[in-house]
Amino acid sequence: MRKKLVILGAQWGDEGKGKVVDVLSESFDLNVRYQGGANAGHTVVVEGHKTILHHLPTGILHKNTSCVIAQGMVVDLKGLKEELSKIKSLGIDYEGRLYLSDKVHLVLPYHKHLDALFEKKGKIGTTLRGIGPAYMFKYGRRGIRLADLQDQDRFEELVRQNVEFVKDISEKVFGEKFETTVDQIVQEYMSIYDRIKDFVTDTAQLIANFKGSILFEGAQGTMLDVDAGTYPYVTSSNSSALGLCNGTGLPPKFFADAYTVGVTKAYATRVGDGPFPTELKGKEGDLLRDLGGEYGSTTGRPRRCGWIDLVALKHAVETNGFDAIIITKLDVLDSFDKVKVCVAYEVEGERVERFPSSLSTLERCKPIYEEFEGWKTSTRGISSEEDLPSQARAFISFIEDFLGVPVVMVSTGPSREEFLWLKNRIRTELIPS
Repeated sequence: MRKKLVILGAQWGDEGKGKVVDVLSESFDLNVRYQGGANAGHTVVVEGHKTILHHLPTGILHKNTSCVIAQGMVVDLKGLKEELSKIKSLGIDYEGRLYLSDKVHLVLPYHKHLDALFEKKGKIGTTLRGIGPAYMFKYGRRGIRLADLQDQDRFEELVRQNVEFVKDISEKVFGEKFETTVDQIVQEYMSIYDRIKDFVTDTAQLIANFKGSILFEGAQGTMLDVDAGTYPYVTSSNSSALGLCNGTGLPPKFFADAYTVGVTKAYATRVGDGPFPTELKGKEGDLLRDLGGEYGSTTGRPRRCGWIDLVALKHAVETNGFDAIIITKLDVLDSFDKVKVCVAYEVEGERVERFPSSLSTLERCKPIYEEFEGWKTSTRGISSEEDLPSQARAFISFIEDFLGVPVVMVSTGPSREEFLWLKNRIRTELIPS
């Protein structure tokens, strides 16, 4: 048994990581989120009740699991306060088991203003939560970290400088009015900080010295990684395994003994603009969206839907070094006569088997499919491998063989209980004893 497990999205986000982490985190002592921010929407369904988490690690729902918001995240304190209030209203006590890095950067109102301006002038399809501008300020050395709120005078001066900076950009570059009050921001955020300051600590040191089992929870997905994804139609952080070290503050050798698992849907989706080679724009795509309930948990936007893309998934396997794969939403394919998987692309008559970096090449890629017989029977709630239809098993086996890594778990519905293990031997690698 390994004491470190990394769960990452293998597609364009929305793969069902929230449910997977919910199922697994009950068996772990510590659950760490380390990148992204409120643009994540990890959805968990327990006894028919849906909970959507934007900042908090999914393990917060289990009373014996401690949780860390690590240094690579950007945090909207107002949103976090609302999330904590919601968790408390569900009867979940987080006192003494939630830790925030003092190095996290803050998402402030002027970041959201800039996000809207940038999106208006050049559409990417962001969540408009201010995530991109917050990271832009971080790397432009204009960011404000949680540690800066320890000194209210310093915090106020940093906010003042940034408000003036954003006002100049807004009015002189974009010709848009920008009105905000420095004092209001300072008072509101200092008030929230006073309520959460007991949770703030050096989380890198906490994780490095932790003696129990640890689950690292990624947000978004590999194809949205700022370096490994479909740039520029990506998120603003490393949402693949590339973000583990800078997101946690830990050295590469800390993760040398970790077990790394990618989560993928049995089909493919993405939200926002950008290349999507297997997208289905007709009745099949509409049917996938309706059957899968494919609407963004953060934005509510309808997701673009298509067949599973094994070229993109192979890229994700290689980028992250996945030890295994988990497939979610298998049951969404139950009613299809035929099920397809993309095994290569065609670009101007040539077969392409590697995921291209060039945006213009990606936009010209036409999928080459392998076709499988559908199983035409319900897999909803199946919890035993023996109960899977033979056609579904053939579909899963093909994915395993193509990717060169085992599929260890399959989700067969949205609820916590609706899943099955496929490889009991590997299960012992995933679940601490």
